[in-house]
Amino acid sequence: MVFKRFFTLLITLVVFMQPVSLLADSAYRGKVLKFSGDVEVVDAKGDKRSVQKVDEQLSEMDTIVTGEDASVVVQFDDGALSVLDEKSRLRVEKTSWFSYLGGKIYFTFKKVFGPQRNVQILTATLGIRGTTFIIAENAEQDGESVALKEGLLQVESTGPAFEIHKQRELNEFERYRMTQMAEQQQAQDEFDEYRKQTMHEFIEYRRQFTLKPNRVISLTGYRVDEKEMTEADRSDFEAFESEAGELIKEFRSRSKALIAH
Repeated sequence: MVFKRFFTLLITLVVFMQPVSLLADSAYRGKVLKFSGDVEVVDAKGDKRSVQKVDEQLSEMDTIVTGEDASVVVQFDDGALSVLDEKSRLRVEKTSWFSYLGGKIYFTFKKVFGPQRNVQILTATLGIRGTTFIIAENAEQDGESVALKEGLLQVESTGPAFEIHKQRELNEFERYRMTQMAEQQQAQDEFDEYRKQTMHEFIEYRRQFTLKPNRVISLTGYRVDEKEMTEADRSDFEAFESEAGELIKEFRSRSKALIAH
């Protein structure tokens, strides 16, 4: 009987005397790979700390904030890498969840098996499986835009059905005709009129839809406008990937090695 009480007391002491570092590790979500300028981390209690070094650790419910002319590259524990542009905010939720809070942020996710990764924006949840995309504020329309470079995004409304405005994609023959017209330098008004005829907009109402590569959506409330990616959008990807450089290449190389095994 005495031995049983002693054993119970011993187990209790071991549990309560666990190092704080081990308890903290249970909330570990990622680390800083590179940064420049004024970058802060705000924890769940609202306490702020400045990022002072590479390998700064991030925990659940930390919010990363970049100041003017600042940027940061962060790698997470669930196969995600993000680059935050200046004046951007990203909250790190539980594993496989993030909340976009503003600015312009580049995301790339490994193609790994397991739970779907998600990014929460103002009116939608973006479901991710091996994807590269950018979320940016659209100040003029008081909303966000999402540009998808590769992979697929499942976009699900957090409220009513989306009102989706989308232009019909041209088929190969239509693209050929338009190219020929441009090359032959026919009258500009004739070219514009033909383009209008072949690019009719249609509207549909859905609570969720799949965004495909090289497409961009602008969300204003629950209105969605979808279009093809522009050169300006491609330039944004190039700028982010130049900023992160070798870090993104290494990240993707590890992802391919993981899939191969």
